[in-house]
Amino acid sequence: MALFISEQDVKTLLTMTDAMQAVAEVFRLSGEAKVLNPPRQCVTMPGGTLRITTAIVPPLERMAVKVSSTLVFKSNSGRLLILSDARTGAILALIEVFHLGALRTGAATGVATDQLARADARTVGIFGSGRQARTQLMAVSLVRPLERVVAISPNRDHLDRFCTEMQAELGIPVLAAQTPEVLYDNSILISATTSKEPVIFGRFLRPGTHVNAIGGNMLERRELDDDAVGRFGLITVDSKEQAQQECGELVHAAAHAGLSWHSVREIGEVVCGKVPARPQADSITLYKSLGVAMEDVALASRLYQRAVEKGLGLEVPLTEE
Repeated sequence: MALFISEQDVKTLLTMTDAMQAVAEVFRLSGEAKVLNPPRQCVTMPGGTLRITTAIVPPLERMAVKVSSTLVFKSNSGRLLILSDARTGAILALIEVFHLGALRTGAATGVATDQLARADARTVGIFGSGRQARTQLMAVSLVRPLERVVAISPNRDHLDRFCTEMQAELGIPVLAAQTPEVLYDNSILISATTSKEPVIFGRFLRPGTHVNAIGGNMLERRELDDDAVGRFGLITVDSKEQAQQECGELVHAAAHAGLSWHSVREIGEVVCGKVPARPQADSITLYKSLGVAMEDVALASRLYQRAVEKGLGLEVPLTEE
């Protein structure tokens, strides 16, 4: 028997704190070279892309394959993760991963911000007001005592609703910006967009700022300009190998602005202590999120354990030989 775990089950069973603990653990394991996480496989099809991610985390005795599609389908269906026992190969769970993905990406940003942002960081400027932007703020609010958020988004109605709802959620002012320049007055910047053109520019970045860029996980997307990439004292990614294939900002900077991939580090190296978190107090730091499968394995493992403990999920009979 395997468990089918629905979107509603995910929302019931996992909190952002749970997700951050799971992601921090797998980042540490990755930094210690104890995780197998090959780059995502993407297959172009008419109208969209089929994306397949997989990872094995031996210390957790778990592995997973996630299949998702982009653009061609207009619904949230078509995204499923298969969690298996890494010792026996037995399938443990089939998990709907739309909400899990936003939770995972937010949790990774929370862990990175805890490591890289200045201890006195209190304010956030965020580009974007969608689903991912919400979990980004939820996670960052758990690692820094935020006093204010300033947001900007192309759709004013959507932005106003986002600000109202997140202000109620976080209990602090969440303000709509009239121009993007005012966002640079904040100590933490987040870009959660699908933009193909930069939204964060190096000429505006202030010393000591930490940046989380989470929207661009395809080569054609680029949230940071080359000047911004050149100003970072430390650049971290969740997977360097995947970044070299999918990260539009860093690939562009390597081709046109002299970025050396040797200077790019994985966030797991910071979490496990191999790389210092902040070179200097006024360094500008980056966490560039691609969203990798080891994070899915970590969250799915914790989710499966909770589902078994709480008796949630639908048992699905699978043929065993």
